Amino acid sequence: LADNRMVLMHTSALGGLRKELIGSVGKEHTRRLLTRMGYASGVRDAELAKRIRGSKSMMDAFFTGPQLHMLEGIVRVSPVSLEIDFDTGKFSGEFLWENSWEQEVHMREFGQSDDPVCWTQIGYASGYTSAFMGRFILFKEVECVACGHNSCRIFGKPLVSAQTGGRKGG
Repeated sequence: LADNRMVLMHTSALGGLRKELIGSVGKEHTRRLLTRMGYASGVRDAELAKRIRGSKSMMDAFFTGPQLHMLEGIVRVSPVSLEIDFDTGKFSGEFLWENSWEQEVHMREFGQSDDPVCWTQIGYASGYTSAFMGRFILFKEVECVACGHNSCRIFGKPLVSAQTGGRKGG
């Protein structure tokens, strides 16, 4: 894909890997590993989006990530609200995820969860958006189908250090 080698894998294989990781290193360490993997993937896709859609508006280029996620069968993404200013780095976004492969395989292997389980996807959203905005944007999954919700819901905003009193930088 645009000079990037890609691998197409069955979600059942990824689910098996997830199950093995949880069984061998535990749920928290697996979550951290998969989130970091998703983050790295998001950063790469942001670089790709800027390269292939850079001649269009930054907003058009930004929506390449959600389009890639849908094309790849990862999740269907619907924006709920989005405030974005590429020049100042201002970002606040809420999105719904439907048909997430991660919640599907997690529920098949482990059943319902007390905590959200879309770990690679949340890492991807943070990495992708951070690369676009030029500052760290943290996404959090606040609702998840694996927890009994109708869809997965994520919020993203810049990470603000407690030391800065809410000011940018520091």
